[in-house]
Amino acid sequence: MIEAVQTFLATLKEQEHLLPLIHNANLQVALQTKQETTLLAIKNREIFILPELANQQEHIVISGNIKALKQLLEGKGTLRFLTSKGLLKVSASFRTTLLLESIFYLTNSQERQHAKIN
Repeated sequence: MIEAVQTFLATLKEQEHLLPLIHNANLQVALQTKQETTLLAIKNREIFILPELANQQEHIVISGNIKALKQLLEGKGTLRFLTSKGLLKVSASFRTTLLLESIFYLTNSQERQHAKIN
């Protein structure tokens, strides 16, 4: 899963027009499967991977199977769709869930548009 997270982060960094979405955000998001947990920090217009030891702030949890999390990170499934199908669970406020949905979906929407054009 770490490869999918790194690809997602690299794609996001290329799309600077999305950074205003996280302008004032200060969140930690744990992406959990049965096998591993990856902790992301969203702070100061950046998203980056945190070592688990840095886990001092209460964080949001998105949990489920690895396939569903990869779909989310690759933009092949929206957070709302994956949670409604029972493939992912989210522990966050509705507003935060919408923010995360926007970040995950919009980061990869450019790749989908380029694929359709080519």
